[in-house]
Amino acid sequence: MPFLSTVARRGHRIALGALLLAACSSPTVTQPPYKLQDFISAVTAAGGSIQGVLQTGPAPATGTGPAAVVSGISAAVNGGSAAVTVGADGGAQFTRVRVWITGVEDYYDLSLPAGSTAADLVLSVPPSASGGALQLRYAVDNGSGFGTAAAQSLRILRVGTGDIQVSVAWTGKSDVDLHVFSPTGEHVYYGAKTAASGGTLDLDSNPACSIDNKNNENIVWPTGKAISGTYTAEVHWYASCTETRADWVMTIQVKGQAPQIYQGSFTGSSAGDSATPFQATFTYP
Repeated sequence: MPFLSTVARRGHRIALGALLLAACSSPTVTQPPYKLQDFISAVTAAGGSIQGVLQTGPAPATGTGPAAVVSGISAAVNGGSAAVTVGADGGAQFTRVRVWITGVEDYYDLSLPAGSTAADLVLSVPPSASGGALQLRYAVDNGSGFGTAAAQSLRILRVGTGDIQVSVAWTGKSDVDLHVFSPTGEHVYYGAKTAASGGTLDLDSNPACSIDNKNNENIVWPTGKAISGTYTAEVHWYASCTETRADWVMTIQVKGQAPQIYQGSFTGSSAGDSATPFQATFTYP
């Protein structure tokens, strides 16, 4: 359900509660406002070496700096990530980036090396995030203040979480596939969506170029199901479909561990999993 619609309905409930209070003096109960970290738990740049600093309160008004532009992944799963590139109109240089969500309190500020013309950001979505459409805003500062913000809609798709969650998100209308091998050699992927140990592919997107525009896949071992040992996760470009490039970000969530985030791109053309996959290993517990 879209986030803004939820806020609108909440506003109607609050207004109705106020009328009832005035009429009969009975107390009303309202929900606290959403915080940015309810939907975006971290914003990083430069491969994670630059961390966005969470600031409290509403994002300040923009000023006279350059206008921002943004492109990248527009859908992510709870517990996953989205990758975007933020720049400035006309290729202007900037040193700071600000990220916030319309109608949500708090914002992130990132300080960049001097003279940056583009910032590749990763937005982490907490496992607890609810589904819906968020209206993200990005602004850049070249020393004269933040300029006009760029808008981006980020759709959060609800999926399973647990002891282990591996997800991938990507750009474009192509078929990217997620594979995970368990310590016992079980292979969870589109051809075997459930493993005896409990692993499940619960989101499969754009299969064989049947484009659904979700552009995310998710494999999860629910709480109490994962077995100990070393796992291998792979990102495959099964079919390029009509695209010549797919930028992707994979997130590995293991209970009790910091998330592992990897980024990459597939280019050219692929048919029947011919492109070389990306591979990463992790251990549980």
